[in-house]
Amino acid sequence: MIVIKDLVKRYGGHTALDHVNLSVDRGAVLGLLGPNGAGKTTLVAVLNGLTGFQRGEIAVFGLALGKNLREIRRRSAFIPQSLALYESLSVRENLRFFAGIQDIDRRIRSKNIEYAIGVNRLESMLDQKAGQLSGGQRQRLNIGIGLLNNPELLYFDEPTAGIDPELRNEILDSIRILAAEGKTVVYTSHYLPEIEKICDRAAIIHKGKILRQGTLEELLQQNRSSVFIELAAPAGRQRLAAVQTRCRVSRVDETTLMAEDSSASAMTALLTTLEQENMQIRHIRYGATTLETYFLRLTSEGNSDV
Repeated sequence: MIVIKDLVKRYGGHTALDHVNLSVDRGAVLGLLGPNGAGKTTLVAVLNGLTGFQRGEIAVFGLALGKNLREIRRRSAFIPQSLALYESLSVRENLRFFAGIQDIDRRIRSKNIEYAIGVNRLESMLDQKAGQLSGGQRQRLNIGIGLLNNPELLYFDEPTAGIDPELRNEILDSIRILAAEGKTVVYTSHYLPEIEKICDRAAIIHKGKILRQGTLEELLQQNRSSVFIELAAPAGRQRLAAVQTRCRVSRVDETTLMAEDSSASAMTALLTTLEQENMQIRHIRYGATTLETYFLRLTSEGNSDV
């Protein structure tokens, strides 16, 4: 469905995408994970032809992106984080307007509008002005507009940002429906529990590079030998530095450390050092138990803070 080879994107002297290689199979739901500024939105923008790139190859539906952008756009949809709605128009009027400007065949236009309404549960608000909707309702309408061409491939760029938990779950339910229909979904987020709920694969991007990609199970299996030490209180910089001079350990978050050597001798030395530094241990566990733990470990390597 999507094949990216050696993709490089630069803004002046800044490299936003650094030799990215990524593939997405038809029917997959890929979570593109990364902290702010990692390159997620830039990658999605490139895939949608919204910005160019300096090097690499991209094929979507088996078609080269540059030469077949119009056909690719006809079969795909991009739902950005920012909303593109007419607040003075009702939900129904917004759907009809955007179906018109997308030049959707009149013979299937009504059917596609009804499909977008049903997937996003818009029935009860069809006559409301878009400007009167809540943030979550507006995002559901935004997704509905993206479905008007009944796309095979959808890109979501952090669609639940700033939305309360109840409405977030409604949006995730809509995406589950799309996945169940066999549509291919690329979902960018730094909110990791969402990825675990709706995605079957993930790619972790950091500083423009794809660090890991695979099924969620494969990603976690790569980290089973690690040991995570949860502290009773945050690890201060000075105490952590003192521990790191004597033991191979990195910080995952303020109260969690990861031991890079799980041998008995290394663990004994680490526990002794923590006691000497008055760092009380709350819990010790082996292996990455969540995608969030693995993500934080990867993106914090080489950094003093996450």
